Amino acid sequence: MIYVQIAAYRDPELIPTLEDCISKAKYKNDLTFGICWQSDSEDRRLDEWKTRSNFRIDEVPWQESKGLCWARSRIQKMYEGESFTLQLDSHHRFEKEWDRKLLSDLESIGSRKPILTTYAGVYDPPTNTKAGNEPFKMVADRFTPSGTILFRPHLIPNWRDLTGPVRARFVSGHYFFTIGQHCEEYAYDPNLYFAGDEISLSIRSYTLGYDLFHPHRTLVWHEYTRKGRVKHWDDHTTANKELVGAAWHERDVVSKKRLRKLLKEEENEVELGRYGLGSVRSHRDYEIYAGINFAERLLHNDTIAGKEPPSTFSTEAEWARQFARNYTLTYSWQPTDVLQADDLQFVYFGIEDANGKVLYRHDAPYDSLEALGSVQERRVQFLAGSSPARLVVWPVSRSQGWMKKTVYSL
Repeated sequence: MIYVQIAAYRDPELIPTLEDCISKAKYKNDLTFGICWQSDSEDRRLDEWKTRSNFRIDEVPWQESKGLCWARSRIQKMYEGESFTLQLDSHHRFEKEWDRKLLSDLESIGSRKPILTTYAGVYDPPTNTKAGNEPFKMVADRFTPSGTILFRPHLIPNWRDLTGPVRARFVSGHYFFTIGQHCEEYAYDPNLYFAGDEISLSIRSYTLGYDLFHPHRTLVWHEYTRKGRVKHWDDHTTANKELVGAAWHERDVVSKKRLRKLLKEEENEVELGRYGLGSVRSHRDYEIYAGINFAERLLHNDTIAGKEPPSTFSTEAEWARQFARNYTLTYSWQPTDVLQADDLQFVYFGIEDANGKVLYRHDAPYDSLEALGSVQERRVQFLAGSSPARLVVWPVSRSQGWMKKTVYSL
């Protein structure tokens, strides 16, 4: 049996997601669903589904909702011992026999406690079309000022040649598949709001003894744009506080303070209790495996490059040298350097190290530039494993392609 967990906030895509999930499954009778449905009391779209014996629906007025992780915590409490669990958002599409294939891939890993997870493929609700079947991995982009980590989807290289899943550093909140025991061991912290859910899933699952993997094939697609959907933070505003109890940003402040305590980024008075780390592996074990220094908010070069974990090193000094650093710099350039054609398409701005490695790139559409006048400046922030040495300004023309580039020393 597979327990499918879905947190849905006023989402018109919920029913199409359920219909596609069931219709594409091979073992339809082996699916049970736990849904936290946060919506208007007048919304009766789930009435038919409530009568089905394999559906457990926790219906909550949207005004009473306290955020994503709060909803997912409620769904976990409806778990009834199913062998496996699949966590999703409420806007997905599926490959034919997705369940059989996920079960096969999970078994092929050979781990006692495996998690299959990634940023799913992309689909478009109005046309119901899926944008390709290339599998993604999750790559850390940078730390945010509040202490969370931003992740980006990157294609898995040579995925057509793979015969099984690849090791992962991180867990996606909108798509992971694992043993049902995870519902009991990983207790969702209802005080986490939204941002930080995925790094919490990653480090807590890893320290609970779970092994993290990305699927080598695409079986699930996700809608990323949020077009046509009311978001929790749209409703839970300061103007609506009398109705909702607390504005979303107030919950977010509390949430991120808890997260920073969990990640050991700061010491504060927060008591995490059962929502802390596991005891099978340590916080330091995860830092070494994932290539992260939480206290200094640094990412390893292999981590930002998306290389398969773990990174290897022989000494602590070597380990420290392999971390990327945060750079903030302001570069200047002459607009006359790009006035080389009448049909410029964009201008490439690249910051390189002394060996020519690109550390930062920005392609600026020509119509976004102030092409005439005095020297122009741009302030940028980026992560890099080597020091910036030069700025390359390289215009691109529609008729001539890449033109003459100008190099400035930094």
